[in-house]
Amino acid sequence: MELPEMREQGEKPTTPPLTTNPSNMTDSNRKTGDQAELLAINYLQKHEYEVIETNFVASKWGEIDIIAKKDSITVFFEVKYRTGESHGNAVETFTTTKKKRFLFAVKWYCMKHGLREWCYRVDFIAIQKMKTSHRLTHFKNVEMN
Repeated sequence: MELPEMREQGEKPTTPPLTTNPSNMTDSNRKTGDQAELLAINYLQKHEYEVIETNFVASKWGEIDIIAKKDSITVFFEVKYRTGESHGNAVETFTTTKKKRFLFAVKWYCMKHGLREWCYRVDFIAIQKMKTSHRLTHFKNVEMN
């Protein structure tokens, strides 16, 4: 289910830098990913989410970009950023294969922390670079099939 687009433009994130270090990422990709996640974290904090953890790695099979809480629900976020649409827009990048890996990571996290299925949801944040700003779209309770 798609929700109305939410925009946050021209604002600088206030959260400290994230640390990601997957071996298959270049420094440039890592920096871009960190900047996108900072935009997402800034957005989430403004909407009363409490960020619990970033870049949770569940072995080699998956990573959760942001884990946050709101209204006693744990929310797992996948964040995708695109500067253009030559490789697809940000929304199109959350493919079935990526969803399966993400869901594996979510289940791994829940197992490690004793969370039950009814206590969490999966959200997706797509960030598209525009000429002078960014368009952030938050999809809640994403279908993972």
